[in-house]
Amino acid sequence: MAKKPKRKTLVRKLDQIFSLYIRTRDSDKRGYCKCCTCGKKLKIKEIHCGHFMSRRHMATRWDEENVSAQCAGCNTFRSGEQYKFALFLNKKYNTDKSSELLQKSRETAKYSITDLEEMIEHFKTLLEKL
Repeated sequence: MAKKPKRKTLVRKLDQIFSLYIRTRDSDKRGYCKCCTCGKKLKIKEIHCGHFMSRRHMATRWDEENVSAQCAGCNTFRSGEQYKFALFLNKKYNTDKSSELLQKSRETAKYSITDLEEMIEHFKTLLEKL
């Protein structure tokens, strides 16, 4: 009988497939992405999957509207440039998306092993369609 995957392993796997999906979604035909906060263009392998609301908030961790391609400078060294990220989101969605995501991030979200496995398959399917 096969061992059940551990939660930590599934979260790591989901993070990887989600990141690849977001960076691919935000890339052009040549495989370049534009940083959502500074506009710098980088290859898909060199850009990060930047989160507006931190990954520690499980309710928004894998929310497609909460993330966008972001350069390492903005994402890591300038702490995500949250103010600029908020302006970007509000413009992209033509609404007060940043406030919606802030509220959503405060919700409690607990994912079962099955939920995580289903999300992995969901993002794999979306990735294949790109």
